[in-house]
Amino acid sequence: MKDEEVKGCASGCEGCSGCGHDHFDMELPDDMSPIVTLTDDEGNDVKFEIIDVVTLDDGREFLIVAEPEREDEDNVEVTILEIKEVDGEEVYDTVTDEELGKKVFDEFTKNQEDEEDE
Repeated sequence: MKDEEVKGCASGCEGCSGCGHDHFDMELPDDMSPIVTLTDDEGNDVKFEIIDVVTLDDGREFLIVAEPEREDEDNVEVTILEIKEVDGEEVYDTVTDEELGKKVFDEFTKNQEDEEDE
């Protein structure tokens, strides 16, 4: 997916861009997950669950998302989307650079291990 745009958010907003909600620091009940619908570059709507938000040392932010309905919770395939601003709108661009993807995934894994230790 490339240059996806948000169609909704966990707070029920029509669009996350500029809605004013702090989407990623919200305390949601354990049985509730933030699901977003993204539009791919072919115009298809695809639902994803936001697993985490990763911020690299250089300030770039990435969404770690997965399909919301998955069978095996221990072996989840994730997609890494870079959060960008284009013409004043927030867009999500699929990370295709393997080195960058590994760096983001390593940070995501570290965050998950830190959460488990707490």
